[in-house]
Amino acid sequence: MVESSARSSYQHQSTVHRRTRGAIMSAAKALLGESGISATNMIDIADRAQVSRASLYNHFRDKHEVFVALVETEIERVATLALVAQSRSEALYTISREISEHDGLRKAIERDGDLIASALTARDHKVWVEVYAQLAKIFATDVVGVGLVLRWLMGQITAPLSDEHSREQANRIASIL
Repeated sequence: MVESSARSSYQHQSTVHRRTRGAIMSAAKALLGESGISATNMIDIADRAQVSRASLYNHFRDKHEVFVALVETEIERVATLALVAQSRSEALYTISREISEHDGLRKAIERDGDLIASALTARDHKVWVEVYAQLAKIFATDVVGVGLVLRWLMGQITAPLSDEHSREQANRIASIL
């Protein structure tokens, strides 16, 4: 009976932890799209997520850590969409549209260009390792193919493509891969 109660308590805590983290990620994504990184603080995130500041700090040390987690969450979300695409061309197109239409990226470029430039050139960061790994998994290609895809996508962060250009370029790159 005690073991069952302990298991139930752990499952409850785990569920609460996931919900709280999800609320924090949703709040951070919304605030990024509205205000950018620099204009957002931990109090804003906690208030928008409707969690206590203590809960926020139990999950994340600072806003940098929140935004890195948000980027990782977005990478996973977009990679999942690309993995279920019917072809390499569709996967490329899907990723392209997600980048080109991402409100948070637009606002970050507009308000936090120096931070974005720094992030785009930080090759050793764990986020880039994850991006590279996801692209290699999605496209099952060599280093050169992943490099081509990565450079194409990075360009879209600063110069988003129209729907038509996304599709056209995705088809062209898929034929090269």
